[in-house]
Amino acid sequence: MAPNNQRPGIHEVQRSSARPRVAPPRVLDHIQNIALDNAVQLLDHMFSAADDLFYDLSKRASTNNEENLYFESMREIRIKKQGVANEFLRALTNEFNDLVTGQSQAKLNRTDGDITSGSLSIVEGDDLEIELALNNMTGRTREIYKEELYELAIRLDHLLLQVTVNENTNPLDPQQVGQAFISACLKQLNVGIKIRLILFKLFEKHVLKQLGHIYTDANQVLIDSGILPKVPRNLNKGESGGHSASAQPEAPEANPQAQQHANAEAQRASAPQINFTLDINSLNTLMSAARASQANMFATTGQNSGSNYTYYLYSSNPGPAMAAMELSALLTKSQPVIDRQLTTRKPTNVVSDVVNQLLSKRDPKAPQALDQTSEDVINLVAMFFDNILEDDNLPIAIQSLICRLQIPVLKVALRDQNFLTDSEHPARKLINTITEAGLGLDESKPLERDPLYRKIVDGVQTVNRLFKVDTCVFTEVNNDIEEMVKKEASRARVVEKRTTQAEAGKNRIKLARAAAQGALYDKMRDATLPDVVSSFLTNTWLQVLIITYLKHGQGSSDWIEMEQLVADVIWLCKQHTDERSRQRKTRLQPDILQRIETGLAAAIDAEDTRQQKIAEIERAVVALDSAPAEKLHYRTLDEQQRITLGKTANEEKAWEDMSALERQQSKYQELSSKYYQIAKNIPEGTWLNYFDEETGRQLRCKLSAKLDSDSYIFVNRLGLKALEKSRRQFAYDMQFNKAKTLDVRPIFERVMESVVSRLKQAA
Repeated sequence: MAPNNQRPGIHEVQRSSARPRVAPPRVLDHIQNIALDNAVQLLDHMFSAADDLFYDLSKRASTNNEENLYFESMREIRIKKQGVANEFLRALTNEFNDLVTGQSQAKLNRTDGDITSGSLSIVEGDDLEIELALNNMTGRTREIYKEELYELAIRLDHLLLQVTVNENTNPLDPQQVGQAFISACLKQLNVGIKIRLILFKLFEKHVLKQLGHIYTDANQVLIDSGILPKVPRNLNKGESGGHSASAQPEAPEANPQAQQHANAEAQRASAPQINFTLDINSLNTLMSAARASQANMFATTGQNSGSNYTYYLYSSNPGPAMAAMELSALLTKSQPVIDRQLTTRKPTNVVSDVVNQLLSKRDPKAPQALDQTSEDVINLVAMFFDNILEDDNLPIAIQSLICRLQIPVLKVALRDQNFLTDSEHPARKLINTITEAGLGLDESKPLERDPLYRKIVDGVQTVNRLFKVDTCVFTEVNNDIEEMVKKEASRARVVEKRTTQAEAGKNRIKLARAAAQGALYDKMRDATLPDVVSSFLTNTWLQVLIITYLKHGQGSSDWIEMEQLVADVIWLCKQHTDERSRQRKTRLQPDILQRIETGLAAAIDAEDTRQQKIAEIERAVVALDSAPAEKLHYRTLDEQQRITLGKTANEEKAWEDMSALERQQSKYQELSSKYYQIAKNIPEGTWLNYFDEETGRQLRCKLSAKLDSDSYIFVNRLGLKALEKSRRQFAYDMQFNKAKTLDVRPIFERVMESVVSRLKQAA
C-alpha cells in the first residue's frame, strides 16, 4: 500500500462517490475523517502481514501448484492493494453518506423485503462461504467491543434526530466495515475463494479486532461535543424531541450464563405481548352486525350465515325469556355431567348445544329466549372455543383440558362481563397459565406420568367440581399450577445449562476432528506412502491435530506447523533422484523427527508410549534410504483410513452422473435464501413443533443454543436435549413444514384478537 501521504484524500474519495453528499453535522465529518485515516493505517499493516504470510505459505507448499497459487496470489495483492484500499475507503464513505441521507435504513428495508418476499434464490458455493465468513467475524468483533459499539450507536442516534442508528446502519459497525472490505476484494482482486477466506481472516485479525481505538476516539469526539457524556441504558429519543432509538444493543452482561438463560427463556418471558383490549361498545357493534347478517340470511334462505361463525339468535326464541342468573344456575347443575362427557371424547365445542338443550328443557317446541346481552356473551364464548380448537400451537391434550372449562367460563362471562375486558380476571389468568404450562408437553409419552400434566388435570377437575359463583377457585388453582411451573422452570434452567455446556464441548471436539480430518485427507488422498507412515498419520497425528485445534485454534501458528509437517513427511517419503532433492531430504529428516517429537509431547502424556511412536516413525524414515524401494510396501489410503478421515465410498455425485430421480431429489433439497435467513436469525428460546423423521413423531422443543452454523441444539420442556440440527438442515425442515414455530403469546388475548378480527371481516 502507498504511504499515507500518497493515498487519495478522504474528501477526494467522497467527491468520486456517485451520489451527492448531504452535509452532515461537523462532528460526524470529524469522526469520519479520523476513522478513515486509522482504517487506512490498519489496512497497511494487514497487507504487510498478508505479504509475509503468502510468501511463507509458498515456501512451505508441498506441490508446485500450491506454491504457484500462493505466489501468484501474493503478486496479485501487491499490485492491486492500492485499488482495494481506495474501494474500501469509497464504500465506507458511502456508508456515512447513506447514514446522513437516510439511505442506510432504506437499503435495510429493501433487503428485508427481498428476504420475506418468497425469493427462492439458492444460497450456496462461494457466496455462502463469504456470507458465513462475514457473519462470523462480525459476531466475534461485536462481542469484543459490545460496550463501545452500544455507546457509539446511542450517541450517533442522539446526534442524528431524523435517522435511526443501530448495528445495521452504523457505518463503523463491524458488519459495515467487513462488508466494505469484502466488496472491495470482490471488485479488485482476481483470486479464488481459498485466498479470499485467508484475506478475510487477516482482515479480522489486523483491522476488525483493532477497531477499539477508533470507537474510543469517536465516542470521545461526541462526548467533547456535549453528546451524552453519560449514556443511559434505556434512552428514548422521544424524550429529547426525536423518535425512539431502535435495535439498541444490550448493556454488557456481567454473567454470560445468566444471559444464556435469559435467551433460553426469551420466547416465554420476552415474547411480544398482545396490546389487545376489548372495548364493550365496539364489541356490541360487531355482534349487532353479526346478528343482523345471521337474521337476514335466515330470513331469505332459511339457512345459517355462511360466515366463519354461526350466530345463534336466542333472543328470537318463541318461549318466555330466561334470566341470565337462572341459566347460570342450570349450567351449574349440568357442569359435572358435561365435564365427565368431555373427559371421554375428543375436544369439542359444546357451548351452543348445552345452551339450546337448557332453553328447550321446559318445552322443546317453544325454547325459551334470552336477552340480547346474554345472547352476545354466549356467542362470543362459543367463538372463543372454536378458535381454541383451531389453534395448532396447542397440544391436543391441552385443547381437551381447556375445552373442559367451557361451562365454568360461560358461567363467568354471563355473571361478569368484565371477564372479557379485565386482563387480571382469575379465569382468564388460569386459561393463559394452563396453555403456557402445557406448551412443551410431549404427547408421545404417557401423560399420566407427567407431574405437571396431572396438576393441570386436577386443577380442571377442581374448577368443575367446586365453582358455583365465587371465582376464588380459579385463583387457587392458578396459583398451584404457577408454583409448579416456576419450580419446574428453575430445574429446567439448570439442566438446560448443563446440556448446552456439554453440547458445546462435544461440538468443539467435532469441529476439531472435522478440521483435522479435512487437513489430513486433502494432503493424503493422492499420496502413496509406506504402511507405517500412513498408519501413523491417520491415527496418531490425527489426534495431534485435534488437540492442537482445541488448544490453539485452526488459524494459529501451532496448527499451521502441525499441518505443514504432514506435507513435509509426505515429501520425505517420495522417491527423489535429483541431487538437490536428496540434499534437502538429508537436511529435513532430523528436523522432521524433532518436530514430530514436539507434536507428540502435546498429545501423549506417557513418555514410554511417546518414545515408542517416535522410534517407529524414525525407523520408517531411516528405512526409506537404507531399504530398496521394492522392499517397502507403499500404498494409498485404504477404505478404513478413508472412513477414519471422515470420507466414505459414497461420494456425492456430479449433476451429469445423477439419475432423473436423484436429480429430482437434489432439486427438492435446494435451500431457498428466505428460509436460510429465517434459520440464521431465529432467536434462541423459540419454541417449535418438530417432526422427527427418525422416530416418526412430533416433538415440542425449544431452540436452546446456536453453537455455530452446524449445531443448533433443541431441548424439551425439562431442559434435556431433544434434537440437534445444522442450520442448513433446520432451514430445510422449516421450508418443507417439518419444523413450525409456535406462538407463545397469552392464549386468551391472542384468541379474542382473532375472534374480533374475523368479526370485523364478516361485518
